[in-house]
Amino acid sequence: MKRQAVPGLIDLFEVSDPAEIEALARDTRIDRRFDSGGCPINRLLLERSLMVLSFRGRRFPTIVSRDDAERARRQRELWNRLSDSAAGIKDGPDELGPLAKWVRGVGSDDELGIFVQQLLGRLFSNQFVATEKSWNAAKILVAAPRSKNLPKMAWWFISGKVRRAKRLLAGMVAGDLSAVNAIGIAAHNVVKSIRQMRELYANASIRSTLTAEAAAEQCLFAPVSVYRQATAAGQLGDCMFSKESLFVLAIGEASRKPGGRRLVFMDDTWSQCPANVWVPAMLQGVWKRACASAD
Repeated sequence: MKRQAVPGLIDLFEVSDPAEIEALARDTRIDRRFDSGGCPINRLLLERSLMVLSFRGRRFPTIVSRDDAERARRQRELWNRLSDSAAGIKDGPDELGPLAKWVRGVGSDDELGIFVQQLLGRLFSNQFVATEKSWNAAKILVAAPRSKNLPKMAWWFISGKVRRAKRLLAGMVAGDLSAVNAIGIAAHNVVKSIRQMRELYANASIRSTLTAEAAAEQCLFAPVSVYRQATAAGQLGDCMFSKESLFVLAIGEASRKPGGRRLVFMDDTWSQCPANVWVPAMLQGVWKRACASAD
């Protein structure tokens, strides 16, 4: 862990070691309560994320605490629903046609975003129709919590651009914040996956030898990072942390290291992604359909 600490200003840990991240995930003192940001810079970082990842007084499920019973219930229900549909999508049904075509080299980057958003949105609403406007809203939503262009971000918030983006996406899925997170945040990781798959497919020797399972594994991407906060002082290894210390878990980097695969979806932790079975199955389906069309 790397610590940035200036008394009265910042108390932040950056964690990219898989074992340390898993240890923090097991530690009940490390949570997503985010009741107070502690030091001023900690507060600024958290408040920006909370402003983006909340809608009409409700937080997105990805920033709700571990002991929230309603979050846990909804997370289990969504996991069950998505996992039950994984077997079907693994076979490469027609709904994966646009993505398979894109993997074969047909289509622009903007079209890919719309295709992915359409696929994810239909998991929550049969009426969902992704558009260029909804994909642009998703790009605003994913950039706003972490962009280093502070003047631009300040203008986005002041002008209401972030608020309008959330309102548009929420209106398309009846206010379901799990769905808003899927089409506005998680969709970008799937876009990375499909881009990687296009690169693999373009190599004929790889395409002819790579199984669908192996292709999917090579195309999994975790979020760049997630926040956690200490609810009490403690110690991890030789490192002491204080109450309200902020942890930036760099799961994107950590998931690429030896032993880090489980971190893509935070498998077997309280914050496990509900799509940890569905996404690999979907990627297998895209690869199968793309390769079948090439025959």
